[in-house]
Amino acid sequence: MKDKMLHQMKRVTEAQYMQEHARVKPILDAEASARAKLAQLDQQVKDAREQSDGDVANGDLAMRSLGADLLWEGWHTRMRRQLNTELAQATAQKLMAMDRLRKSFGRKHAVETMAEDAAKQKKADQAARLYAQLMNQ
Repeated sequence: MKDKMLHQMKRVTEAQYMQEHARVKPILDAEASARAKLAQLDQQVKDAREQSDGDVANGDLAMRSLGADLLWEGWHTRMRRQLNTELAQATAQKLMAMDRLRKSFGRKHAVETMAEDAAKQKKADQAARLYAQLMNQ
């Protein structure tokens, strides 16, 4: 293969790889955001349960008598379901994007290897020609 063509292929595959790499970052950010929101929700639930246990121990049942504890549980359950759905979608997108990134990297690596092999072969051929010239003199 000609050097010019290999160089062009190398530039194209590098650009494709960088494009796929850039597509992965927002997906990873979305996944991290969903995980952070889930962790925050877990902490809120833990804090609410500790506070509720303290209120019961102190005899303060105002929130329970108003039904706020049931509303809180309902909200918490809906939010957890929604965040888990977001996380599952982000994870699925990440897996597909990582597959595309892997393929793109494989192409890039293959073309780089071909270019390196071609350069080594060219150098070896040139050395062989020079050696043959020296031996013929």
